[in-house]
Amino acid sequence: MIKGILFDKDGTLIDFFSLWQPAIIPVLNQLIKDYHLYPSDIYLEQLSDAIGFHNGEVDPEGAIAWKPYQLIAEDLGEIIEKEVKDLDYNLLTQRLQDYFTDAVHVSMSDIPTFTDTRKLFDKLKRMDIAIGIVTTDTFLSTWKTMEDLGLDHFISFVGTSDNSRPIKPNPELLYQAARLWGCDSSEIIVVGDTPNDMRFANNGRAIGVGVTSGTGNLFSLAEYTSYVIPTVAELVPLLEEINQMKEDPRVNY
Repeated sequence: MIKGILFDKDGTLIDFFSLWQPAIIPVLNQLIKDYHLYPSDIYLEQLSDAIGFHNGEVDPEGAIAWKPYQLIAEDLGEIIEKEVKDLDYNLLTQRLQDYFTDAVHVSMSDIPTFTDTRKLFDKLKRMDIAIGIVTTDTFLSTWKTMEDLGLDHFISFVGTSDNSRPIKPNPELLYQAARLWGCDSSEIIVVGDTPNDMRFANNGRAIGVGVTSGTGNLFSLAEYTSYVIPTVAELVPLLEEINQMKEDPRVNY
């Protein structure tokens, strides 16, 4: 039986394309101004490519789809260092965090989700399923989003990329959740929209469930999992199906 579910945040519970994608170009343009990168149009194209944003589309394997700020800074830094000697990567990381946080929170007066998340989490709780969030965003930003959505009281585990914690696909956060919930990692479902979320699940021997509501598509997700659904709105029926299969001794799970 499934004992817990770890959800990715952006692209899984909330709409990445409504919040984060519109912020990408303004943030990169601000960095171009900060570091005096000219001609600006050439650098904008190079910086966009460096983080996996091409022709207005996000690469599901690109940095902006799954990396934390410090790793995005490393990718951007390779471009910025063409003009800036002794680049301060800590400052670049902080600027990225501040600029994206400001840009995204301007759009979060009405956080776009893919289903009634409170109803979903309430149903999972009544099924005795523990709920956690694992994301490459920061803890403060993540927890504020959960509070704004009215989900904070359902959540017993939060794994974020700050405070030197391991990041996906390193399975350590999955193991931490399993220890907290008193279960094996194979009794946990990881729900996410990127191939990296599915690698995270596989590395920790959990069950990966991909959703095509974010940057990943059926092709990219199906490379790592047999379970792909449109959005988390379809999760409960799949959860019931998985539980039935786990109870069937004829199924080599």
